[in-house]
Amino acid sequence: MNKIEGEMKTTHRFYVDNFGYMLEKSREWENGDDGKGDAIARTVLAAIIYREQGFIDIIWFSFQRFLFQDIWEPERHMSDPQTEDFSRDHTIWFVIWLCYFCPEAIKQSIKIPWKISEKFNQSVDMWLWIKAVARKRWINKLLYWAIASVLLRITNRWNRWLRNCAGIESVYYKDFKATPENELTSKELFARKHSAPGYIMDTQAFMIHCLPDGWFKEKLKKRMIPLVERSNYLIRQLMNDEFNWTELSIIKSYSGMDGFRWSRRLDKTTDIDLNPLTGDQPPYNMDVDVLNANFEIP
Repeated sequence: MNKIEGEMKTTHRFYVDNFGYMLEKSREWENGDDGKGDAIARTVLAAIIYREQGFIDIIWFSFQRFLFQDIWEPERHMSDPQTEDFSRDHTIWFVIWLCYFCPEAIKQSIKIPWKISEKFNQSVDMWLWIKAVARKRWINKLLYWAIASVLLRITNRWNRWLRNCAGIESVYYKDFKATPENELTSKELFARKHSAPGYIMDTQAFMIHCLPDGWFKEKLKKRMIPLVERSNYLIRQLMNDEFNWTELSIIKSYSGMDGFRWSRRLDKTTDIDLNPLTGDQPPYNMDVDVLNANFEIP
């Protein structure tokens, strides 16, 4: 935040580093590394939103040894050569990048080893999803749909039951304020700790979006929509949900928050502050720009 005309101005924290990755400046009290650990996923999303060659190229450079030599040694950021904690999420976002920007190499994703890194293995549904987007055969799509639809149904019912028991409701984005743990009731705290985290939902939505068109994809879209708030317009757009005039007006006037709102719920299950942005914003306001992005896959 900075002061402007005597008042506090809240600006977004996204910026491009010297390597070409999209980072998110750490908050003043965090003493973090500006989210280098999440650079792959965030940069792939930036490439989808802005279609700028720099974002596309840095992911290509990060994975060129795998693409050309079958050597799987993924890094979260080029300045950090460690590979032991490369995660499932970032592997998925690399495959999403292949779907969008290097479809001729999509079958290479089948060669990603089951053991992604020392810390993480592929999950069964992730493994089936890679087969579905890479091979595009009906049997692969069927197997992924069979597993993913069950998981989505269970997650939806579990999260909804937790929120109903705790009386948790979403709020308008300009009214949101993260509630400290010591101010939560026991039921609210239980719901926060045991709900499926919101940050996996946008990844799941892009996974479904990247599937070949057809019956299986449409069914998964319908499973996905109830998992998120009605105000999560990004995921609803990806799932081709219908919007009324009021919602379209809100989307048009949405001014953004100082984090990526679409991977969080605006209720008491979210434990980080998300503040509405104020005043003119610098380039790469991803929280707003993503709502106007072209999600079509070439």
